This record gives sequence, C-alpha cells and structure tokens, in this order.
Amino acid sequence: MNTSGITTGQPQAQSHTQSDAQKEFQRHPVFYMQEGMIVLRAQESLYKIHKYLLEHHSEYFRRMLADSNIFLGRSDDSPIPLPPDVTQQGFDCLLSFLYQGIYDPSSVSLADWTTILHVSTRLQCTKIRQYAIRELSARRASLPAVDAIVLAKQFDIPSWLGPAYAELVRRVAPLSDDEAERLGARTAAQVGRARETLREEEYALFQQRRYGAKYVFPERPDEQLVARAVNDVFRLPSSP
Repeated sequence: MNTSGITTGQPQAQSHTQSDAQKEFQRHPVFYMQEGMIVLRAQESLYKIHKYLLEHHSEYFRRMLADSNIFLGRSDDSPIPLPPDVTQQGFDCLLSFLYQGIYDPSSVSLADWTTILHVSTRLQCTKIRQYAIRELSARRASLPAVDAIVLAKQFDIPSWLGPAYAELVRRVAPLSDDEAERLGARTAAQVGRARETLREEEYALFQQRRYGAKYVFPERPDEQLVARAVNDVFRLPSSP
C-alpha cells in the first residue's frame, strides 16, 4: 500500500509547540492575577484574603497596597491593620457579602446591609456602597424613620430624608426622648415645629369645613390646659 501521502501529524504538532514556545503571549489585563493572598488584621483577628478581591473593590486598599511596605501583609507576623473604626464584625459582614452574599443579596439581612453600608463607605468600596444603598432603599418600609434619618446624614443619602421626616411628622405619637437624642436638638425641634404646623392646619381646615370659618388660635391659651400639658410632658414634682 502506498503511504507516501499519509502523515502522522506529529511533526506538525511539534512544529506548533515550538512556534508557541518562541512566541510572546500577552498577559490578560484583568484575569492574570499578579499576587495571591494577603494577611490583614481587624481588632484581634487575622484574615488571609485574596489580594485581587480587595484591590478590585476598594479604592482604600488599592492606595494602601500600592504604598505599603513590600513585606507587610505577607505573613501572620506582619499583617496589614485595618482602620480602628472597622470592627471584626463589620469586616466579617463585608467579606461574607463579597464571597457569598453578592450571589444571593436577598439572603443578607437589613442589619447586615446597614453594616455593609458603613464598612464599604469607610473602605471606599464605591460599587458595594451603591449596592447597599439600593438594597436598603428597597427595604425602606422596614427601616424606622429615625434610623433612616441618622443613616442618611451619616452616609450622605439625601433622598432618604424627605420621606423619613414626613413619617415622623404625620404619625400620631410624638418623638420619644431616645429618638430626640439620636436626631439631635436642632432636628428634633424642626420635627416638632412641623408637627405643630400640620396639626394647626388640619384643625383649622376641619373648622372651616364644618363651620365655614377658619379657626384662629387665641393669643393666650387656657392656663389650665397649659399647666396640664407641662405636667404631662415634663412630669414636674408637685408643689409643697
């Protein structure tokens, strides 16, 4: 049988391998990882985390790792310390989201989203911060109004303020002492003024609809009513 036209393919494979060996391949700009793991410390706990994950999500880590000592973070003896206000519980929460929760955000609790908002803001994880704000906004009905106001001011989320203030103004119960302390004197006073304005306008409108004349509050209210209100709110001791 004439086999002169048949080749085994081995010389071509060898040639292909030789040409690959001589060729310079380019490293992928995203998925060619330069480094492996890095050791961090939050409070009393050590963490060994993928360096790429931190650099990818956090501007804080990108700057710190670019400027840090080359030996820092290489072993348990030289961990990179996190900022003092990033607690172990907070960092655990962020890492749990990065490694697991990002694939199932519905499994993350409201309290954990609040923690993620704090830590992602502190460590400049911009996209994760936006993710947390979006998830908390979607669950806004489960977030008490005072909590929403405090978080909105602390983390610069102005879109939460209007609806939260309106909730405090329209509700029947006034601010509790604890709520007023959390809001601060100025905000608590503003909420109180808004509540008074709303109730005055509601009562005046009711009077106008019923009697055809808008009610005007007297310049000097009934002193017995004043005394009763003062005693009810301030709980003053009885006079001797």
